[in-house]
Amino acid sequence: MIFTRTTSSGRLVIVCLAIASLVSLTGRHAAAQQSARRATTPLALLTYPGFFQGQPVVVRGTLATRDRAVLISSSIDRAIPLIFSGTSPADGPVEIRATFWDVGRLQREDPRLANLDLAQLLPNNGQGADWPRPGELVALVVTDAVAVKPASGPPTLRLVALNPEEYVGQRLTLTGQFRGRNLFGDVPQAPSVSQWDFVLHNGDAALWVTGERPRGKGFNLDVGARVDTRTWLQVTGVVRAARGLIWIEGVPPITLAPPDTSFISESLPPPAMGPAPEVIFSDPQDGDTGVPLKAAIRLQFSRDMDPDSFKGHVHWRYAGPAATVSPAAAASPANPANPASAASPAKNDEPPPANLTVKYEKSNRSLEVKITAGADLIRFRNIVLEVTDEVKATDGAKLKPWAISFSFGGE
Repeated sequence: MIFTRTTSSGRLVIVCLAIASLVSLTGRHAAAQQSARRATTPLALLTYPGFFQGQPVVVRGTLATRDRAVLISSSIDRAIPLIFSGTSPADGPVEIRATFWDVGRLQREDPRLANLDLAQLLPNNGQGADWPRPGELVALVVTDAVAVKPASGPPTLRLVALNPEEYVGQRLTLTGQFRGRNLFGDVPQAPSVSQWDFVLHNGDAALWVTGERPRGKGFNLDVGARVDTRTWLQVTGVVRAARGLIWIEGVPPITLAPPDTSFISESLPPPAMGPAPEVIFSDPQDGDTGVPLKAAIRLQFSRDMDPDSFKGHVHWRYAGPAATVSPAAAASPANPANPASAASPAKNDEPPPANLTVKYEKSNRSLEVKITAGADLIRFRNIVLEVTDEVKATDGAKLKPWAISFSFGGE
């Protein structure tokens, strides 16, 4: 929230806050439906290929024609192949608008391999060859490329985002829109310098601001509140870059700034949708018994998934009678009061409590599920775990519905 008084009437302030609240509620959905080009660097593309997968980007580097056109940069130790949909410009410094693809994150039968000419990067067009690992083979499918001329005028947030090496160590003043603690997923990761780190965004570019709390004369912003992301700031600090991330070490004061309306947003087509994702591995597997009570259930997916789509769409329930215990176990002298033989399980149609947590790991496309109900509710019970088709890949393709049945053991 912005804690400030304005000359607007009280009614107008209330309306603005209502609109801002609506934006905060719908922003995530809108972001998932619309493509926004990201200004980035070749190093960031190679460091965070999963984040940029299938994303429209703008990037600067040097175009070089070898066996094929590639993008090279002093910040990376390997070239990025370029696939032009139109005419390639002359070799030299270029600014490229393209879509980034990590071929190893696509499935062999994905139609986008052929539609985007990515198969040409694989030996024998991918037929019979070992499939590349994620991050091993990447490419930019280029829609537009122009020669870059030396920058004139004062540095902007966009210029720093595209070419940080030119500005590292310099003290600059930049203007951008407050985006909280990366609330809109503008950048792949945080430098994690302080609890007040926040993202500053302008046009198609974004970078972090560290070391300074986002507050000043007439405003006090919350890094976790989307309602505050309507605020424009002017920040002064020293440019830093590492691990494909760019940030400003802020120095006081941070001040309010008028919105920058000079950038014209592109109208981008929706991204090409890939095949329906599938669960390709689970532990436990369907039909397993004696699963430890405190064990996490782990799933792995065939494609990169939208972490937000798991919320409310992973369920568990009882199925069938309680698991039986072997006669030997029931008669064990070491356990004469065996809980399995004494338990009176709930009826099969009894709804279980919704005690479940999920955690998605982007790096290996895995989901960790924990059923946190009390042991007396799940011990020796047949459990069904379900993931619905409302779970989606990052491009919106819906998951093939999936379920397994298993039973927990006594410990």
